[in-house]
Amino acid sequence: MGDTTDLARRIESYLLGRGDVSESRVLGGDGFFLDGRLVAAVMDHGLCFPVGRDDWEGSVSDDGVHPLLFADRPVPGWVMVDSSVVAKDEALARWIEGSIARY
Repeated sequence: MGDTTDLARRIESYLLGRGDVSESRVLGGDGFFLDGRLVAAVMDHGLCFPVGRDDWEGSVSDDGVHPLLFADRPVPGWVMVDSSVVAKDEALARWIEGSIARY
């Protein structure tokens, strides 16, 4: 649980001061919302990000990025990102910024 707790705190720290930040359980993980919109969810094995349907196929071709699965089916517009991909703050910031920009 330490890895997910660390990811959650890093996301929360990054979002603070950018608007109304809240945290709630979503998709079996801890979701982080900015101004009421889901930006990221910390799951057991990484992070879930909304990327939009237009960018989805390109995103899932990156190393460590996979389609979000629901009932063993991919959910277009959503990806799972391995914790190792966002180990550095700069990488995490890029994913969060991409998620924010889609709104």
